[in-house]
Amino acid sequence: MKDRTLFAICPDAEFFGRTREIGDVLARASAERRAPNVFLAGKRWTGKTEVLRRIHRELFWSHSRVVPVYYQFKGPLDPEAFAEDYLKEFIKQYLAFRKREPDLVRNETSLERLERILFDEDAFGLLDFTLIHREAKRSNDKTAVLRNALGAIELMTRRTGTPVYLMLDDIGESLRPSGHPGPSIERELAESLNSGSFPFIAASSTRAFLEGGLLGSVERMSLDGLDADTSVAMMAELCRSRNIAFDTEILSLAAMKLGGNPMYMKSMVWAALKGGRDLKDLKSFVELYSDEVFEGNIAFALKSSLKLKGPSELRMLYALIGAGGARADDRAVSGEDLRERFRLSEDEFSKAASSLAAEGLAEFALGSVKWAGDSTTADFVSYMFETRIKGRGADEFRTSFTREALKEGFIARGARVRGRLKEDAGAALRSFNGQKLMKILFRNQAFSLTSRNGGWKPGERKDSEDLALPEIIGSFDSSRWEKGETGPAIIIAHGFANGRYDAGNEVVWMTAVKDSPSPVNIGDVENFLRRGQILKENFRTTRIVRWFVGRDGFTAEAQKRLEGEGVHTSDSVQLNLIRESLEDASASERLKRDDKILPMKEFEVVLPSSTKAELVAVKAVEEIGTEMGFGDNAIGQIKAALVEACINAFEHSKVKAGKVFLRFVAGGDRLTIHVQNGGVDFDSPAAASGASAETDLPRKRGWGFELMKGLMDEVRLERINGGARIVLVKYLIKKGETGGSEA
Repeated sequence: MKDRTLFAICPDAEFFGRTREIGDVLARASAERRAPNVFLAGKRWTGKTEVLRRIHRELFWSHSRVVPVYYQFKGPLDPEAFAEDYLKEFIKQYLAFRKREPDLVRNETSLERLERILFDEDAFGLLDFTLIHREAKRSNDKTAVLRNALGAIELMTRRTGTPVYLMLDDIGESLRPSGHPGPSIERELAESLNSGSFPFIAASSTRAFLEGGLLGSVERMSLDGLDADTSVAMMAELCRSRNIAFDTEILSLAAMKLGGNPMYMKSMVWAALKGGRDLKDLKSFVELYSDEVFEGNIAFALKSSLKLKGPSELRMLYALIGAGGARADDRAVSGEDLRERFRLSEDEFSKAASSLAAEGLAEFALGSVKWAGDSTTADFVSYMFETRIKGRGADEFRTSFTREALKEGFIARGARVRGRLKEDAGAALRSFNGQKLMKILFRNQAFSLTSRNGGWKPGERKDSEDLALPEIIGSFDSSRWEKGETGPAIIIAHGFANGRYDAGNEVVWMTAVKDSPSPVNIGDVENFLRRGQILKENFRTTRIVRWFVGRDGFTAEAQKRLEGEGVHTSDSVQLNLIRESLEDASASERLKRDDKILPMKEFEVVLPSSTKAELVAVKAVEEIGTEMGFGDNAIGQIKAALVEACINAFEHSKVKAGKVFLRFVAGGDRLTIHVQNGGVDFDSPAAASGASAETDLPRKRGWGFELMKGLMDEVRLERINGGARIVLVKYLIKKGETGGSEA
């Protein structure tokens, strides 16, 4: 069947991340041995519903050991109305799974029509539940009505021996008081779930159901916002598909500001499309964000979801996030302070705090309250408070907010990837193992002049221009010895030189890292030299090597000072070349043979799971290869190998509709392509037959690996967390040179 949709979900091309969570739950649901039940916790709109519905779809189509049943709570309901709705969903999904008829799940069906279908199908086991339901309703026995519905899963499991996997979405809604007389839905539901007769996963944006002791033994799984890389990839793909101009750095800031929340990010892109705007600069983003959060779709969603019962709750929320809309600092506020501040009785305070906790906006425990919402909700609450409580003009507030947001954004822009360059430098240091690298990679001024002039000058390159690296045995951050210090991060790496492990060859590399869009200046240098002198006192060895890595290079004054002090200097381009040379022993030698050093360029493409998606990759690599100077023959080989790698990645992703992530690295001497699937792993029958890990690809398409090896200069398979990556390498060899690929 072509249409495999059961419940409404976002298009596969717009679904990013959550592979690990979905894979984990699927493994639990289909395991032969019973796995612990799961409580899926996450703030609003982080994708809990999407995850559950995709799990249901996967179980429905690809598994036969369990019957998937999904139920979404719809707010306060009369126990009798809830029981009928719950029972109806269970019966139609159970029947749809047994008959393989997804229309039964998709279409709204009355209980009367279900009864007719059950009678026609001789499904008398399921029909019994509807008859009991009607009899209990006639007797006005709401407890019997509720217990009949909630007990149906357990009874059907016993009768058929086929377990049900229950997915409960927004279970926290069951805690809302319905105002109707009758049994407690949450208590009866908890008793059913705690019976242990069937596995389940329950999702909620509030932990009240979990913390109230209503659930027994469950494992908590957090669904936070998407990580930075996935968020940027998602927003970039949405912008590309809608022809919205964007800047990757601005998307990174947007992802950080929006907390990786998929709904917020999609709303921002849709707002840009609707308004004919772009996401190319900070001012555009801040203005678009302001429009969306205060008047747009995000504002509408927040107004609908924040069920504030009065000004006291709004005042309390504003107090929790800080005066002026500042971010909460994760400290709880005393209930006594809040009661005194807002002149609330103990009962009024308790009701307000409990209500905010039920909405997932606050945590209320031991008489104290703490903000639990996200940054975007905090901005919306600030706007509501300033305009509704304080009577401030909307335009005045927005002007003030925009000014502060721009200041905050410029600060964040400088620290956007803070830690990324530090991680790269740390990884490079840990890879030091007695290798020899070109000194120019540690001399920023010489490197910059070489790159600017487009090549080497005659007589400049000598074999003696090598730097012997030590063997590093450990590294750590200097913060353990520095209290109250500011300035670039410093990494301490401890090792031995010359392959000898004695005191005479002991060495410490002291590396400063400035990861901001501004060159290292003289102030940064003096700070590093001063701190380095202090840190030196902590080491017995007298041999200290100092290295400064600056993302955007160095000012002339800083270069001169560092050179005079004998400090190695590298920018982000040099660091990339250093890491490349450390990972590939032949890369350094190839770099020496080149007539010039060119900065590496990186390009990323995300392929959705759709027909002929690999053609997008082919188009991209054709443009990159042409710009690099590859000939038609070499480009044709690269394209053929890339198509094969993409097909492999799609076929062997164990998550349906999984995406494939491509990264093209265009260096001075070669093109490297990383093809990563979003599934659990590639199949590995080759390993079972005694093949090496390098050729560990599926038997089904085993010839494809040999094809790629014949087309490319290097092909390797790398195992990574949550999937696998094929790395394709093609060398750019110019006319008159020998070896490698013909350009």
